[in-house]
Amino acid sequence: MNNNSSNNARNSTSEVGLRRVLGFWDVFFASLGGQSPFLSDLTYASVVLAIAGLAGPVAIIIGTIVAFINGFVVARLSKRITETGGYYRYATKYLGGTPTGFFIGWNYLFYAILYGDAYVIGASYISQWILGIPWQISLPISLVIITILAYLGVRISARYAIFAGSLEMTTLILISVVLLLIPHGVFFNPFSYVSSVSLPTLMVSVVYAIAIPTGYGTIAPLSGEVKKARETISRAVEAVIITGGALAALAIYSTAVAGLSYMNLHEFVKFLNEAADKGLSPVVIILHHFLGILLDPIIIFVMINDGVLGGLAYVLAASRTLYAMAYDNQLPSALSLVNSKGNPTISVLISALSLDTIALITTYLLGPFNAFLLLGFLSMLANLIVHLSSNLALFRAATMKMKAVLYGVDTMRGLDKAMSIAAVLITIFTAIESTLGINPVKLMPYFISLVIIISYLMIKALITRRRFFKAGIHNYRMTK
Repeated sequence: MNNNSSNNARNSTSEVGLRRVLGFWDVFFASLGGQSPFLSDLTYASVVLAIAGLAGPVAIIIGTIVAFINGFVVARLSKRITETGGYYRYATKYLGGTPTGFFIGWNYLFYAILYGDAYVIGASYISQWILGIPWQISLPISLVIITILAYLGVRISARYAIFAGSLEMTTLILISVVLLLIPHGVFFNPFSYVSSVSLPTLMVSVVYAIAIPTGYGTIAPLSGEVKKARETISRAVEAVIITGGALAALAIYSTAVAGLSYMNLHEFVKFLNEAADKGLSPVVIILHHFLGILLDPIIIFVMINDGVLGGLAYVLAASRTLYAMAYDNQLPSALSLVNSKGNPTISVLISALSLDTIALITTYLLGPFNAFLLLGFLSMLANLIVHLSSNLALFRAATMKMKAVLYGVDTMRGLDKAMSIAAVLITIFTAIESTLGINPVKLMPYFISLVIIISYLMIKALITRRRFFKAGIHNYRMTK
C-alpha cells in the first residue's frame, strides 16, 4: 500500500474513531484517579515521611509547587495544541521535529508504564501486608481488570472515576480530620525540621512527593478526546495538582500528629527509620493503630479503586501517545487504528501488556515493596525529562508570534517565558540533587534504555540520510 492510500485509510478510520466525549469532571476525576490519592498516601507519602521525617509535609509542599509549575506549562501548551499525543506533540512542534518528538514520546511511555506499574504493585503490597492476600493473587487480578477496562475504552473509566474519586476524597478528608482531633496529638511546625535533613535526602523525598500530584500527566495525551480542549485541559491540570497536593499534605501532617500522640519525638523518628528499613508503611501502621479492623475495608477499597484506576489511567495515556506517534508514521501504522467505539485497541493492548509484563517480572525478582520503590523512582526520572522538554517547548512557543490571538494563547508571552525558565531550573535542580542521594545502580535500567533509544534514532537518521543521498545521486544522473 502506498503512502497516500495508507494515509487515506488512517484518516477515514480516525473520523469514526477518536471522538471528543470527555468533559471537565471526566478529565479531572480520571486524572485524580491517576494520582490514586489514598494509595499515594499509603505508599509515596509513606516513603516521603520515612525519608524526610517531620519535614515530610514540607517535601510534599515543594513537590506540589514543582508539579504546579510544570503543570502551568502543560496548561499553557494545551491551549496551543489540542491533538492527541500531549508531550510528544509539544516536542514535535516546538523542539526540533519528529526526532525530538520520538525521544520525548519514548520517555513518556517509560514514565507512564512504570508509574502505572508502581501504583498497581503498591496496592498489591499493601493488600498482602494488611489483609494477608499474596501479591501472586492480587497483582494478576488487578492487571487483568486494568487490561479489560482499557480495552473497553476511556469513557467507562471516566464514569467510574467520578464516582470512586468523589468517595475517596471524602473518605481521605474525614480520616485526616479525625487524626487531627485525636487527644494528646502534637501539632508541630514542619518547616523547623527541614535543617535536620540533608539537601540531597530532602530532594529524594521531593521526587517521591512529585509523584503524588502528578496524575495530571495523563490529561495531555487525551486532548484529542476532550470537549473544548483549550479551556478544559488547562483548568483540569491546575485543579487536579492543587487538589492532590493539598490532600497529600493534609494526610501526611495529620498522620504525623497522630503518631506523636502516643510516641515522643525520639521514638517517632526511630519508628520511621525502622519502618523504612523493614519496607513497611508508617502511614498504614499509624492508621491501623487507631482504626484497627476498620482499616481493612478501606484497604480493600483502595486496592480495587486506586490500584486499578491508577494503572488504567496511565495505560490509556501511554496508548494515546503510541497512537499519535504511529499517526505521524514514527511507529507502525497499525498502532493508529481504532475500533468503532473510538478506542485505539492495538496501542491499548500493547500498553497494557507492557505494564502487565514489567509489573509481574519486577515484583517476582524484587518483591512488591522494592519493585514499587525502584519503578516509582525510575518513572519520576523519565517524568522530569518529559517535563523539562515541555518547559523548553513553552519557551520556544512563547518566542513565536502567532497570527491571531486565540483563547489567551498569545496574551501572556512574558509570563510564559518566565514560568518556563523557572520550571527548567527547578526541574534540573530536582533531578541533580535527587540522583545524588540514591544508589547509581538503581539508575541503570533507565540509562540503558536511554542508550538504546538514542542509538535507534542515530541509526534511523543515518539510514534516512543515506537514502536521501542515493536519491540525490540518482536524480542528478537522470537529469544529466
